[in-house]
Amino acid sequence: MSQTLSADLKSLLGSIVDDSNNTLEWASSDFGRLMEKRPKVVVKPHSSEEVSTILKYANDQDVPVSTRGEAHSQTGQSLVEGGIVLSSRGMDKILHIDEDNLTADVQSGVVWGDLVKEADALGLVPRVLTNNLGVTVGGTLSMAGLGVASFRYGAQGDNVLELEVVTPTGDIVVCSPEENQELFDLARSGLGQFGVITRAKIPLRKRANENRTYILLYDDLRGVMADSKTIMGDGRFDFIESWCTPLPVGLKTDDGRRRVFGEWFYPLHVTKEFVDGKPPRDDEILEGLSPYRMCHAENRSASDFAFRLEPVFELWKRGPYWGSTHPWMEVVLPWDMTFFYIDTVLKKLPPPMLGGGHILLWPCTGTTSNIPLFMRPKGEFLMGFGILPGIPKDYVEPVLEALDKASDAVNMANGKRYLSGYINFTHEKWKQHFGEKWETVASAKKKYDPKGLLNPGFILYE
Repeated sequence: MSQTLSADLKSLLGSIVDDSNNTLEWASSDFGRLMEKRPKVVVKPHSSEEVSTILKYANDQDVPVSTRGEAHSQTGQSLVEGGIVLSSRGMDKILHIDEDNLTADVQSGVVWGDLVKEADALGLVPRVLTNNLGVTVGGTLSMAGLGVASFRYGAQGDNVLELEVVTPTGDIVVCSPEENQELFDLARSGLGQFGVITRAKIPLRKRANENRTYILLYDDLRGVMADSKTIMGDGRFDFIESWCTPLPVGLKTDDGRRRVFGEWFYPLHVTKEFVDGKPPRDDEILEGLSPYRMCHAENRSASDFAFRLEPVFELWKRGPYWGSTHPWMEVVLPWDMTFFYIDTVLKKLPPPMLGGGHILLWPCTGTTSNIPLFMRPKGEFLMGFGILPGIPKDYVEPVLEALDKASDAVNMANGKRYLSGYINFTHEKWKQHFGEKWETVASAKKKYDPKGLLNPGFILYE
């Protein structure tokens, strides 16, 4: 089959088809490194027309297809066994930036960092950026795309005006809130189940020249929650991000064995934009907040702020962390259950379980997103919580068991999982995750992908 598949696609598409061993090996794993699936061929289209040709062929020949951007998924969401990997790396053109109407028209394989650089030269910036700018526009829109400005603007999927989507049967459809809305709502946070995003029109905003960031430290989870709620409520800062940081303090007996335990601290980074070289007054902007300590304050350019975590990623790539497994477990919690859930998990979490990773806190408002398939609790305020370990593969099984328990507890806390990470759902858990939207998801899959060939095996429909 592999020779026929490759030959057929090469006759249709030419040199964008690759079945070399090196390329197939590259496409057999993702950032999670928890599983391997080897495709028969990788295709790197440059246009929606070429994507349409691929999907029409796959549908006619019953060949499974996975879509792959930068493959930052962690449970094989961008992998396929014995089929076609459709890489968006060839669709990397920033087609147009409209300075008057504050929009950017881009192909789906554009990396966010490239768009940021081009927009920054014009004094513009996308409304919401993820921490890692080395991921693709199509990838984050298919997931949701959460960032440090989401409390104000929602997810990246809320900040898209128009999409071009190629359906699993090869139809090229332009969709928006006004045109072909059903597909527009399925493509955003649709996990690539209903079509391949090939182009997006993204709203931009005029940015300030500089930012001032305050690094506040808390020794109590309730304290950082209270100040985060105040900050989101009064809008005094433009960006907010936080972490849970362990201080290992010794060994204790737990469940009949000795293990390392720690006390937890909570850094909170809050940032304010400013113009004309006039930063905010520290005493005024921090009034009413109660950190354990104000550790640092620093001014940076808008571009430096957008790429603020690049030094961390570079260190990860140079060390063992990047080549480890990454069973990340991210959740969105209702505010009233946040303390109970996180406090319980942290008490059971030995710091060495993180390996070289960290734990993310993501305070956010619950009213800024309207993406139908981005499942999240209801409420005025929400809290994102992510356990982001980097573990050598030989030692990952106990970590997966612990994360499965933490994942199951999310349902008891009325929370929802964020689906880019380590997901170990049964069919019943998938139904529970989507809740009242399950029938929409299942019926849309039958309508748009009746053979179940696009990104198969992740969502268990039966």
